[in-house]
Amino acid sequence: MTRVLVVEDDEPIAEAVAYALGRDGAQVERAATLAAARARIAAVDLVILDLTLPDGSGFTLLGELRAHSAERAAPRVIVLTSRDEDVDCVAALEAGADDYVTKPFSPRALVARARAVLRRGERASPIDGGARPGPASGLAIDDARREATWRGRALGLTKLEFDLLATLARAPGRVHTRGQLLDLVWGPSVALTERTVDSHLKGLRRKLEEAGAPATLVETVRGVGFKLRDGGEA
Repeated sequence: MTRVLVVEDDEPIAEAVAYALGRDGAQVERAATLAAARARIAAVDLVILDLTLPDGSGFTLLGELRAHSAERAAPRVIVLTSRDEDVDCVAALEAGADDYVTKPFSPRALVARARAVLRRGERASPIDGGARPGPASGLAIDDARREATWRGRALGLTKLEFDLLATLARAPGRVHTRGQLLDLVWGPSVALTERTVDSHLKGLRRKLEEAGAPATLVETVRGVGFKLRDGGEA
């Protein structure tokens, strides 16, 4: 049974989310503060996290989860936010969230996203046990550790950024449409917009460039989609 922690201080919203997830078969716990969430988070598979809480920001909890992800398996996280600006959504994804939902939202749609996030976690098991060189000169991807480096420099990718890079690296030079990336990384028949792909790729590209990779390593093919350059530094 999937264990879910709903971290939300708005009682009606928390109750609606918990009810919808419970009807879907999940074992649901609730927390209205960061302190209460910290006491329960070690035993859950998924966290539904509001960004604005009485004792602080949900970003604080995201940072703590990411910092300890190398020591223990971190739960998946879907962020709830009333802010519908790209900067807030991108910040949540870069902080380690797997997905976000803006208020107001349909509890049924949230359940569908929760299923997709958990399925994605199941599909993320490594293909091989060690590091494999990427198609681009200088890029290495370790499926077992879920780490990627550029010329030995760790990229510090979020879960979804890693999944996107690994997907593109499996077929260097091949163009993937946004729809194909949604299917391969998030799963088919999931109600996500193509902007979700753009938001994660923006963070991935920034981290690659900060590590010294060429700006064109992940290339946009206008009107079609994206590809990882075969050979990288053309």
